[in-house]
Amino acid sequence: MQLLSVNVSLPKEVPYKGATITTGIFKEPVAGRVRVRTLNLDGDGQADRKVHGGRDMALYAYPVEHYPYWQTALGRAPFSFGQFGENLTVRGLAEEQVRVGDRFRVGDALLQVTQPRIPCYKLALRMSTGPDFLRRFLESGRLGFYLRVLEEGEIAAGDPIERVESDPGSVTIAEFIRAYRSGSRDPDSLRRVLASRDLGEAWRLHLERTLEAAESAPNPWGWDGERTFVVDRRVAETETVTSFYLAPKDGEALPPFKPGQFLTLGLDIPGQPRPVTRTYTISDAPNPDHYRLSIKREPPPAHRPESPPGLASSYFHDQVQPGTRLRVKAPRGGLWLDPRAETPVVLVSAGIGLTPMLSMLNAIVAAGSARPVWFIHGTRNAREHVMGEHLRRLAAAHDNVQLHVRYSRPEPGDVVGRSHDGVGHVTADVLKRLLPPAAYDFYLCGPTPFMRSLYNGLLDWGVAEDRIHSEFFGPASVLKAGAELAPTPVSNAERSPAFEVVFARSGVTAAWDPGVGSLLELAEAHGLRPDSSCRAGICQTCLCKRLAGEVTYRVEPLDRPDPGAVLICCAVPASDLILAI
Repeated sequence: MQLLSVNVSLPKEVPYKGATITTGIFKEPVAGRVRVRTLNLDGDGQADRKVHGGRDMALYAYPVEHYPYWQTALGRAPFSFGQFGENLTVRGLAEEQVRVGDRFRVGDALLQVTQPRIPCYKLALRMSTGPDFLRRFLESGRLGFYLRVLEEGEIAAGDPIERVESDPGSVTIAEFIRAYRSGSRDPDSLRRVLASRDLGEAWRLHLERTLEAAESAPNPWGWDGERTFVVDRRVAETETVTSFYLAPKDGEALPPFKPGQFLTLGLDIPGQPRPVTRTYTISDAPNPDHYRLSIKREPPPAHRPESPPGLASSYFHDQVQPGTRLRVKAPRGGLWLDPRAETPVVLVSAGIGLTPMLSMLNAIVAAGSARPVWFIHGTRNAREHVMGEHLRRLAAAHDNVQLHVRYSRPEPGDVVGRSHDGVGHVTADVLKRLLPPAAYDFYLCGPTPFMRSLYNGLLDWGVAEDRIHSEFFGPASVLKAGAELAPTPVSNAERSPAFEVVFARSGVTAAWDPGVGSLLELAEAHGLRPDSSCRAGICQTCLCKRLAGEVTYRVEPLDRPDPGAVLICCAVPASDLILAI
């Protein structure tokens, strides 16, 4: 193992897409011995230490064995050392041969491996290629790795590299790369990376978030991709809500799911240029024969009455009949309940937000659990009360189930004590009056103002934040008093278009739909190709200027960008939005 070249560059300004950026990626070899310091080499600097720099990314090493591969792939003449922006060009240290935490003596310095390099757009600039090179670079696995400096010293080209310590329990850089690329699809690999000694703190936090998402993804008995289902029957629950029973076309038993999770459907709606993606909460307990979706016909948004009604809900209500085939992805979602737990639980909902709560309650009853359950629901009146008779039958048959329903606009035939239990909205004060003292878990689902009011009311009441469960596109903090309002919660029955996104430089305007996903995915669905690479909020390749509007992050970036900028690979709108794309 040998150090072939030491390469440095101070940050400089260069033109990029009509703007000026600062970068230190244009490294050049230097002769003689160079002092290694805690944050970099003498004569070297990083333009942005949040992305490439800091203690855990003080030096970047790249194996010379990869040079011929890229020379052939790109049709280039032999590269000079430093071509990939590396500080150290090395021999004999491929990604498969190096583990996180490995310590190497190079000259007088002691260096430790921390993590792989995730490419950003500046590498494509350095390589004089299009942004597609970043994806090719990442997919190749030939990324190199970062080092922290444990002992400062001097190094020079030609120095031998001696491995002085290695922990076989830590993953190799190649394994790290594969786990990163697999993300939430391979939680076991994420756990192996997290078990590695001396993993950088920023990566540890990011991988812990990814693992948390993985644990709420489809269970191991689910399926990959889409599966064809057939509508077995439809049942009108109210004037505006209909339940659809979906059975698998192949006749195989369905996997269990976590009560509260939802299905993602690809809908071929006549007149639409491409399939429409929607997510709907499963409204019943796990059943090996079918899934039940209870879907509300969505009217035009109240603030845009001139807009058309919900596209997908209208399709279901007007066109989906027994025998209709649907493409369905496996259940997923982070708002779920373990029916085997024993903690007293309060299921609180408003309107069609009761669908995940129905799934949870039915699952508890089906499990034969004696767990104390309060089912508290608010709706306008009996005409809009979904499955009211079913809920009253469950409460009458099971001593552990307590039911309280409030009507905000009761009609003349609605009678307290028969159709409902109180008049008005469900609030934290209502819960305080109803609930006897106990350490409850609270599950919330309904319109944004309803959830925000309850969330803050429960916190003011002294309920611990980790006992309040809900699911939002964005951090839970947006529910807190004084925070920006978040987009519609995931668990609402219809994820209809909520915000308008203008891609100003392209002249494209699109309606954002949570089923589409991130702003990057929305742009791509409308024929745009913004620069991107990691798609996980790490590399900052997708960074763009926000001209107007607000966003939230579905996946927390490794480092949040400055105000006025957006990482579109993991961001979604929280209002109408204008982006410089």
